[in-house]
Amino acid sequence: MAELSPKIKQKNADKWLSALAQDLFPGETVWAFFGRGRIKPVTNAIAVTNARVVGFYAAERTTEKRLPLVVFGDKIRGIDFREKMGTISVVVSTDVGDVVVGIVDKTEVDFARYYLDYLWRNGVDPAVSAGVKQFREESAAADTARQEWLRQRDSVEVFGSAMKDKWWDACARHSRDGELPWFIINGGADGRLFAFEDRLVISKTGGMTSFMAGATGGGRETVFHYVDITSIEYNSGFINGVLEILTPSYQGTANHDFWNTGRNSNSNPYELSNALPLPKLMYQQVQPRIRELQQKVAAAKRPHVILQEQVAPRPSSSGGLADELSKLADMHQRGLLDDAEFKAAKQAAIAKRS
Repeated sequence: MAELSPKIKQKNADKWLSALAQDLFPGETVWAFFGRGRIKPVTNAIAVTNARVVGFYAAERTTEKRLPLVVFGDKIRGIDFREKMGTISVVVSTDVGDVVVGIVDKTEVDFARYYLDYLWRNGVDPAVSAGVKQFREESAAADTARQEWLRQRDSVEVFGSAMKDKWWDACARHSRDGELPWFIINGGADGRLFAFEDRLVISKTGGMTSFMAGATGGGRETVFHYVDITSIEYNSGFINGVLEILTPSYQGTANHDFWNTGRNSNSNPYELSNALPLPKLMYQQVQPRIRELQQKVAAAKRPHVILQEQVAPRPSSSGGLADELSKLADMHQRGLLDDAEFKAAKQAAIAKRS
């Protein structure tokens, strides 16, 4: 049972323990909860286990987001409670810098210091060491793969404005291991198109893009496999236009006039999952890649025919019936076969060849 500071309610602790249970290593237990949440990154409170100190947000769906602030016991080099304008921050020092794991009330300082100091002195509990070792090895491998992905992404052809990290993160969500798109159309606030070898993604995430796409606070990302695409169209006016991906599920719209598309219009390109607003000048720049994209779509729909080589039957080494009868006659003349044997052999040869 985790110990609670005077500021933590038992019902909250029970809810947090239930949520964090899926993130604990074998042999890891929560010693204590204290503190209050912070805004960036969003956290509920601070937990100290027999392996690490964690700033957590229990409502998140993934471990990475549930545990945004983590310092293992064997990495702690110091503990400090820094007060500024009446707010006390819990700062854990490591070899690579300080980590602010959360905020505590002044009445919680002694409680928090006790558990943090104990973790600092004792490090990772041996009962948890196997799980921590595996986690570190997997994290190191994932970090190596990500660094390689980051290095290679500079080779991707990008049309439009430079890609921000958050947009690259959206691209990474749709990439298979080590995969990168062969080109990107970056419409900035209007969204992006990622073209992979067998599919493309239209991503509208963050800020005004999410708002216009009807997904405030989140985003809209749609995957189109080439085999499902029926057409790729570009409709434009004098300056602006819309690139639209058509499939049996996403049909074309009647009106892409930017001056006649209300917020609730079913032809507003900002709201459509299969449409990317694209200035005419940018479309002209990306047009060669669009043609290549159309060729890939056509190739994906082409039936795959498997040709099997027909092996001709090998000619018989016997030379046919006449040759076999000739050989039997010769054997009969030389006395190797008597009359009855010769007659039986001839009948057998004729029956076999008929």
